[in-house]
Amino acid sequence: MEDNFEGLISTLQTSPSCDDILCEIRLILEKQNSLLSSAFISQFYRSLLILEHWTWQLFSQPTYEWVQKSNYVELLHTIALFNKNLSFNYEDVEANIKGSLLLPKSTDDINLIFENIEKITDDNDLFIGIVSLWFDNLANILQDNPEFEICPIIIDINLYITRHYIMTDQYKFYLTQLHQLPLSQSIFTAKMLFYIKTCSFYLSSYLFANA
Repeated sequence: MEDNFEGLISTLQTSPSCDDILCEIRLILEKQNSLLSSAFISQFYRSLLILEHWTWQLFSQPTYEWVQKSNYVELLHTIALFNKNLSFNYEDVEANIKGSLLLPKSTDDINLIFENIEKITDDNDLFIGIVSLWFDNLANILQDNPEFEICPIIIDINLYITRHYIMTDQYKFYLTQLHQLPLSQSIFTAKMLFYIKTCSFYLSSYLFANA
């Protein structure tokens, strides 16, 4: 099945709504999440790069009906786990290769993603939870490879998160909620976790890399 990975990624670019393509890509990556084979990354680096960029661009689109489609959601969760493994479990893969795969290509995409998050009125919107995984993985690779702290896009993301999320009344409100005992599980919405968990984790990773 892996031999057809390049063809599947090529088809994904032209037919992104094809359920069979999404499913086959997911199955290949699920296998890799078990094998953790660096040879797969070497062999299919170009296709993986296309897939990673496709994902960031998907998140930056002004509409995201794909959150209602199980094949999309399952594939994205599988990619997120693949990316997490790439950060922690591929010691023989060079840091620059990991960075090229995990870091977004364009600041414009990132700004559009943040705009999408800020337009959402449902605090438990699935989009927030999925996108959070990508920022968590950026924090992961930053912790493991502090040299990435000088990358312009890493700096831009840190500045945006600090100004628009950490240093806000909304962030303070969520902190206040965490101090009100007993805690209700209902406060842990996707939006709240994005602020308190994802943004805090990213900022702490960035500061650690700068230490």
